[in-house]
Amino acid sequence: MKPQPNLLVCDACDALYTRPALADDAVARCVRCGTSLGSGHRITLDEQLALAIAALVLLVIANLSPLVALDLRGQHTDATLLECVRITWQAGEHVVALLAVGTAFVFPLALIVLRLYVLGPLAAGVPPRGFVVAMRMLRWVTQWSMVEVFMLGVLISVVRSAGLARADVQPGLFAYAGVMLLLTASIASGQRRLWQRYGEVQALAQAGAMPASTDTAAQRAAPGR
Repeated sequence: MKPQPNLLVCDACDALYTRPALADDAVARCVRCGTSLGSGHRITLDEQLALAIAALVLLVIANLSPLVALDLRGQHTDATLLECVRITWQAGEHVVALLAVGTAFVFPLALIVLRLYVLGPLAAGVPPRGFVVAMRMLRWVTQWSMVEVFMLGVLISVVRSAGLARADVQPGLFAYAGVMLLLTASIASGQRRLWQRYGEVQALAQAGAMPASTDTAAQRAAPGR
């Protein structure tokens, strides 16, 4: 079955709609069940690509830098996320270790890589291979990328440790805060514009023409989700 970027399916009741044109602050809802179908957004494709690249850089920094430094009775300890996961695993807390590495590293990395895989070719005016599969994976991964949950857990741990040891926040935690903000902005931009751009690029590719730029006035006026 050929992809139909101009069509939209409700997640709750499977009602089928033609993708509406939405203003920046508009929200489309299903007339059958009231579920949100999408919302307009001002972030262009080029800006989404910039957010994804910045998030990848910060994620690398966050995993190479210590998160928190602890001083307890003259003993100084600081470790990266992966080192903390290793220590947690060796302590027998396997579920906690898997949840930490999944929510703070694996799923955010998969989300960023998938967005780069889709946005890179679209920004260059080329239809990505396996676009539909990549978009399905992106949608699933987005539900499990919970950097904010990890950040909340770290902050609670730091506060609870303050009475037992001296806790100093390290660059890794600030980098994770940046990753959280960038991923939130990327997720908020939605997938509507990706589908719309894919339809435009595919049509131009089939006609044997390539767009000169993805940052045109018409694209800036296009709906964001």
